Amino acid sequence: MVRVLTVRLLGRPALERDGLPVAPPRGKKAWALLAYLLVADAPPSRQRLVSLFFSDTEDPLGALRWNLSTLRGALGPGVDLGGDPLVLRLVPGDRVDVHLLESTDRWDVHELVRIGGEFLEGVDVDASPAFESWLLVARQRLRAGSHAVLYEAALHSLVTGEVSAAAALAARAVELDPYNGDYHAVLVRALALSGDTRGAERQVEIARELFRDELGLDLPDVVRRAGRTPPAGAAEPVVNPSRASARSYLEAGAASLAVGAADVADAQLRRAVQVSRAVGDQALAAQALVTRAGGMIHGAGGRGAEVAALLHEGLSLARQAGADPIAAAACRELAFLGVQLGHHERTDAWLDEAERFDVDDGERARQLGVRGMNLSDAADYAKALRSLDESIACAERSGLVRQAAWSRAMVGRIHVLRGEPAQAAAVLDESLDALRETRWLAFLPWAEAFRAEAALQSGHDDVATELLDHAWVLATESGDHCWMATVARGQALLAADQGHADQALAWIETGLRPSPWYLWPVANLLDAGCRIAENNTPALADEWSRDLYRLSARGGLREHVVRAQLSRGRRGEPDLAAAARLGAADIDNLALHDLVAAADDPWAPPSA
Repeated sequence: MVRVLTVRLLGRPALERDGLPVAPPRGKKAWALLAYLLVADAPPSRQRLVSLFFSDTEDPLGALRWNLSTLRGALGPGVDLGGDPLVLRLVPGDRVDVHLLESTDRWDVHELVRIGGEFLEGVDVDASPAFESWLLVARQRLRAGSHAVLYEAALHSLVTGEVSAAAALAARAVELDPYNGDYHAVLVRALALSGDTRGAERQVEIARELFRDELGLDLPDVVRRAGRTPPAGAAEPVVNPSRASARSYLEAGAASLAVGAADVADAQLRRAVQVSRAVGDQALAAQALVTRAGGMIHGAGGRGAEVAALLHEGLSLARQAGADPIAAAACRELAFLGVQLGHHERTDAWLDEAERFDVDDGERARQLGVRGMNLSDAADYAKALRSLDESIACAERSGLVRQAAWSRAMVGRIHVLRGEPAQAAAVLDESLDALRETRWLAFLPWAEAFRAEAALQSGHDDVATELLDHAWVLATESGDHCWMATVARGQALLAADQGHADQALAWIETGLRPSPWYLWPVANLLDAGCRIAENNTPALADEWSRDLYRLSARGGLREHVVRAQLSRGRRGEPDLAAAARLGAADIDNLALHDLVAAADDPWAPPSA
């Protein structure tokens, strides 16, 4: 009989077979080596492992071989651990708790509530500064991913009627991150639906006191709304319901979204959900739920528990109805939310799930666009370009002009990041032509901001000025904080290029002020701020480099982790400069490699 091995790395590391503890590998470095092999972005070379763990020993390769031997003994027969680069393959069926963050499979509630502990808790090894930096970044990223899994599992349990499980999972999420209003909202809603009205009211008060006393903030609206029973709008009467009227509300809502009438669309789509439920049409209800959530995300900036709950409910109904395209769209929108929060493992998990459904080229184009965006955020540029190019091809076959323009803008962003202004300008001009032709003003500031950066890289300040001024008005009028951060970065770089340092720093602060939801533009803005402030306001450079390091580590933004390390290295932390060399080695960006080389060159001019 095959006995299942479980590797636990979140919290105190441990090995179990069929739930019973087994002897661990000998030594803390063996645990650290195992964790690195299971979590690293790609199989590492033996030389890299030697430099990370054993460079200070008399026989580094011998020390590596000994630790690999003790790992093989602890993991048991059937494990494949060898080669150069070194690859670890567990026996099929064996489980690693960290890999739960990369899956949509549901472990039982008791397993889920065990996650959330510190990655490699209590394992302090005498390793290189580069490994210490890697471990710090991994801990922050996996902590955020653990919280996301608990939150998603709680939402799923909530919308499928498993309210006790939802309450247990949400309570664990609140315990791990007590300052997240969405987690409190799910817990309050689960308690209310379980009939524990007093408990729900008490949880609202706990949240109110916490946010007031610790953060000086009012109770988040999402928590206040969660305490209402029934939810606002749920009790509207449905008169003479029919499938035809449900479809009419759905079509009207989709049409309103197309012309930017987000509030009108939301009311129509909410009505479509109610009528679809009244007539018992699961597929129509699922489509209305997912369409409504998409409108809230892309039209009204919705991001929290209420939107995610709509998607989870829509996904559940779509699966029951066998409506593959709707289920795929729900997974894709959940993935999009994950990108913005920097939950790359969760994003990949939802996109993998979306790809299991039978869909047309249009939906495929959207999925590939989100995957390309996610890969780009994580600085996996070669794979990102392949996904985005395929997205453009699928979109063009389907006649989706806006989707093709969106994906081209994401391609342009990569070329800007890699210091390839001619390539960036060509693809961004194509994107801008399509955006203007289809009058997609809501997305225009993003593409214009990166086209302006390409112009700056080519020395065309006049072109950049016109683009950025136009983009800023559109971004502020729409109230989109992410677009504002993106355009503010361009304005700051332009001002710095023209010698106006104070104006440049003011633009950075303006872009940061609204606290954008999407992590990547915030990191990119902070990166510009660090470079500008280093030569003008050192204290501000210190603050922003710390913020950038913390944010990019949490969000798995690999290039921005390196940029933060370089900035802090220039601020007097040489160990982080060494870690930056390791982190940059696997990133396909010559512009980044030049920055790393300059950090190693004592005669290099100061950054601008």
